[in-house]
Amino acid sequence: MKRGRRVKKKRLLLSLCIIIALCISGCWNYSEINDRRIISGAAVDYNKEKDMIELTVELVMPISVGGKMQMKSESFSGLGDNLFNAVRNLISKTGKKIFWSHAKVLILSEDIIKEKEKFLSVIDFIKRDAETRDDMMLLVSREKTAKDILKTDVKVQEIISFHLEDMLKNQKSISKYRAVPLWKFVDELSSEGISATLPTINIAEYNKKKISQIYGTAIFKGAEKVGWLNGIETKSFLFVIDELKGGTLVTVATNLAKEPVKITFEIFKNKTKVKPIYKDGKIAMKIDIKTMVNINEIDSSLDFMNEENLKRIQRSGEDTIKKMVGNVIKKVQEEYKSDIFGFGAIISRENPKLWEGIKSNWEDIFTKLDVDVNVNLNIRGSALRSKTIKIGD
Repeated sequence: MKRGRRVKKKRLLLSLCIIIALCISGCWNYSEINDRRIISGAAVDYNKEKDMIELTVELVMPISVGGKMQMKSESFSGLGDNLFNAVRNLISKTGKKIFWSHAKVLILSEDIIKEKEKFLSVIDFIKRDAETRDDMMLLVSREKTAKDILKTDVKVQEIISFHLEDMLKNQKSISKYRAVPLWKFVDELSSEGISATLPTINIAEYNKKKISQIYGTAIFKGAEKVGWLNGIETKSFLFVIDELKGGTLVTVATNLAKEPVKITFEIFKNKTKVKPIYKDGKIAMKIDIKTMVNINEIDSSLDFMNEENLKRIQRSGEDTIKKMVGNVIKKVQEEYKSDIFGFGAIISRENPKLWEGIKSNWEDIFTKLDVDVNVNLNIRGSALRSKTIKIGD
């Protein structure tokens, strides 16, 4: 009898488990894709006249051309007191709710960034929403509005936002902007000893048409944008934070011939180490940069594979990097007073006790901080040629 009861209890328990599993399986917020509009990217502006947020989205729509499916895009804009209201108000134009999971980029205007509370509410909504992804890339528009970027003429591919994502993913080939996903920006906004940055985007003219161009960096101090770096300065910034992966470097050697010789290097590898030095009550930062390059172009007929000439070229390249890095650090210290290099975070990590004593006064310390830059340039070769081209008589 007892055994029979135990068997019945086990069967009842198993039946309950199966019923519960069937009831709770699947996503609680599941919805059909046909019920949503897929967006590839978005732009956020501030409408000063109406004191409202304007959201512009790029919708991805499949169309049939010659029996084959192709993708095209179309932009729609909506206003709201906050971003959530703007999203909902878009339904009156799109006909359906928008789906954020495939959004690749979010472009912010200068005007929305200046409105601190609205700006932070936008970032909070994007970070908090269940559909948005942490790896969505953020950009700051240098045009009058952010939505202008989604209306450029020339597109390498039909979907503008996908094209912008491709450019950001391939930053290492040019190193004149820093790709920043949503999670990294939020992390830098909320961390001690480091200030956030975002890449900047503008509209350039090409063959009498307008194209998007990512170039340079927006500097933040807390949630306030305080300045800009151009593309060359951004490359120096990437050297310091050890995020330089490639690109080119141009140096002008004055110690090779009677006339200055312009040399272009291709950067293959870079490693930067930043170490705080605390001595006699003073803090300094020691930066060691090791860079591997190829000589890619030289405007001289000199034998640059000659050992002495090669040493001179190496010294010229090292001096160029040292000057570039020193100049950008000094500019940020004096003009923007914002620790985008994360010097404070490095001190906090390596000497927590010291950081606790200085963090309340870090801005003043940062602006006067001595920085020692050392560069070791390794020239591994000269592409496919060991000598320059000589013109016959």
